[in-house]
Amino acid sequence: MKKTFETRKLYFGFPVFFLGYKDDVHGYNISTSSSAYSLGSMMVIAMRTKGNAITEITKHRQFTVNIPTQELTKESELAGFNSRKDKFAITGLTYTLGETVDAPLVDACPVSIECEVIEMVECGALTNVIARVTRRVVDDSLIDENEAFRSEIFSPISYIGDGAARQYRYYNDEAIKMGSIIKKIREEQAAEQENADK
Repeated sequence: MKKTFETRKLYFGFPVFFLGYKDDVHGYNISTSSSAYSLGSMMVIAMRTKGNAITEITKHRQFTVNIPTQELTKESELAGFNSRKDKFAITGLTYTLGETVDAPLVDACPVSIECEVIEMVECGALTNVIARVTRRVVDDSLIDENEAFRSEIFSPISYIGDGAARQYRYYNDEAIKMGSIIKKIREEQAAEQENADK
């Protein structure tokens, strides 16, 4: 039985990422977040309106989304709990500038996405940033011989929890190809129909 769950927030599993941006004080900077989704060539992120990241992205209109793996959990926390400081200096992470945006790609992250802002929408204390993906960069170990993404071995950090406590979760080795379940069901249904027709 389900019951009403009173909580201030509920994160049901979102990827942790470093938001990279040009910073008028520190040159280039990053902030840790887990509020993002991408659909086709669109990227949507959300951050606190009064935070440094939104302040700088509002000015420069470009950013990057950099996806860390489990080995970068400590750096994710350091970049998330040190507001308005030079996070590259604090974390020891290095970066390369994007090719289509003037924003940093975190070198240690196996996946980075360059984005240009289309629209920014304030919602209370948060700002939603709608952007166009201009370039995707993926470590070659995550690209197979057919130039396809090796999603079965990519293991980002997931952010899960509620208003009382939040935690990081990591992927296991289990993976199921999308469409394989429905394909099997249809094959079984076809076999059952064939047997019924005999």
